[in-house]
Amino acid sequence: MFGSQVLEVVIGLSLIYLVLSIGCSGIKEVIAAIFSLRAKTLQDGVRRMLKNGPNDFTARLFAHPLIQATAPEGEKPSYISARMFAAALFDLVAPPRADAAQPRTIESLRAGVTQVPDAELRTLLLNMIDTAGGDIEATRLKVEHWFDDTMARVSGWYKRMAQKIIFVAGLILCFAVNADTLMIVKELWSDQALRSAMVAQAGQKVQSTNPAELATQTDSFQQVARDIRDLSSPPIGWSRAPKDIRVWPGGWGERALKVLGILLTSFAIVLGAPFWFDMLNNVVNLRLSGEPPAVRGVEASSK
Repeated sequence: MFGSQVLEVVIGLSLIYLVLSIGCSGIKEVIAAIFSLRAKTLQDGVRRMLKNGPNDFTARLFAHPLIQATAPEGEKPSYISARMFAAALFDLVAPPRADAAQPRTIESLRAGVTQVPDAELRTLLLNMIDTAGGDIEATRLKVEHWFDDTMARVSGWYKRMAQKIIFVAGLILCFAVNADTLMIVKELWSDQALRSAMVAQAGQKVQSTNPAELATQTDSFQQVARDIRDLSSPPIGWSRAPKDIRVWPGGWGERALKVLGILLTSFAIVLGAPFWFDMLNNVVNLRLSGEPPAVRGVEASSK
């Protein structure tokens, strides 16, 4: 009985974390779209690669037709393939001839690189040419690997920035809906009917959610509001009733616990919807595997 009660509390808590995580992911995507965060992060990463010396290679690279074609007109691209980057960079340092009769050679590429104003970038590119053994395709591959390595770090920058946005959005959302982990656990632990309802809702959520889409899932605000409203009686939400657990506490100690509970929920949301879906799915399956088959109950009652 105790083990089943613990599992049911974990299921209810995980379900609430999952719904709030999806909502905060949607808020983060809206903010990222409004401020073009992906495009700006990509441009900052390329600027670090090209050093942005006296000759602004970053601006020229993003003005290249190959790069411009990857984004809608008037917008900056949020993604560039390594091959496009290498092709555009080669065109900048060693422009093709006007007649295009002769393909680019390693000699023309080297001559162009020697004219790069930034000494560090010039040395880096010349080193790639030298280690490629005079093969222009091998040089192109080295530039592509350099770009891929840099983009791996850029992805890390963006993920850390996204986590900060999700934490702030989660903190605001948790205060708005009174998503206090300590209060939720207390309510779930003491209310069998509530636990059963949450477990049933968790099973429906697991069945109706495609885990492959969770990393990019951003439900509409209306859907998120409906999901939260379904959960808000009584595990979350504010109340004005004097004896209701969901009122804003009066004492400083109780207020400190309320803030702590909301902070715990906000930190949990940062883990992301995929994490909480996996947790919810595993715990639901664990609970189901621990229940005895219904037919045994019928047999026992008939004896």
